[in-house]
Amino acid sequence: MKLKYELNPPKIEVNGLINLPSLRERMNGFQKRAELLDGLVDGIHLTDSVLGIPRISGIVAAGHLNMNRKLDSIPVTCSLRIRDRSFLSICQFVADALLVGIKGVLLVAGDGSSDSAKYSVTRPSEIVLALRNMRYNENIELDLAIPNRIGKSSLIQRKIDVKPNAFITQSIDSLEALRSIVDLSHQNKIKIIACIMIPCEKNEPSAKIIGLNWADYKDTPIDFIKEAGRLADEILLTSPNNFNAGLQLLEQLRK
Repeated sequence: MKLKYELNPPKIEVNGLINLPSLRERMNGFQKRAELLDGLVDGIHLTDSVLGIPRISGIVAAGHLNMNRKLDSIPVTCSLRIRDRSFLSICQFVADALLVGIKGVLLVAGDGSSDSAKYSVTRPSEIVLALRNMRYNENIELDLAIPNRIGKSSLIQRKIDVKPNAFITQSIDSLEALRSIVDLSHQNKIKIIACIMIPCEKNEPSAKIIGLNWADYKDTPIDFIKEAGRLADEILLTSPNNFNAGLQLLEQLRK
């Protein structure tokens, strides 16, 4: 089973202000968390300003990880929120990702920014198609996000048509739903990376925000993850509010 772990780069501002010494301290903490993943994961995935809160870019975060001898052999992927970017800046981001050795980019629309500014959002599938036409995909994996349940293939047909390297699910809470997603994706020769949120008290607010019901695996997360790993091509574990809980679960999985 291939396991990736999701990390959030540090927030840029605290209480609406930037403090460089504090930011550097948070970056050091971020790198230390990443070091603890060494030997436990097959890859690290970096998020991009979740909930519209400004964070250090995945490019800079990946660059710091690549300079770390303990981590330079662990493949890094990252998300790219396109909501508040022009196509020019998207191309710059992907080109920068190539140069720092990022393995793949997950293109997502992204949540609205915290300042409630309104932007014109192009569909991530359209961006992937444009990047493929420019042959970026020959050098970097281009992925798309899909729901954790799909009733009809027509709901994601546009995403299927642009032929991403992989679909990364929203956090799953049903193996049966995952099985349907895998069948549909593999029929179209697209890999599936199943995202699973670590069930713990500190993560409950995040689970509620996305409507995640982890009743089926809260008491047996190891069994759930292993079964999901037999269905999907890769597993992406996320624990947005409790890194230690994620670390403990990884250690159990690798025993």
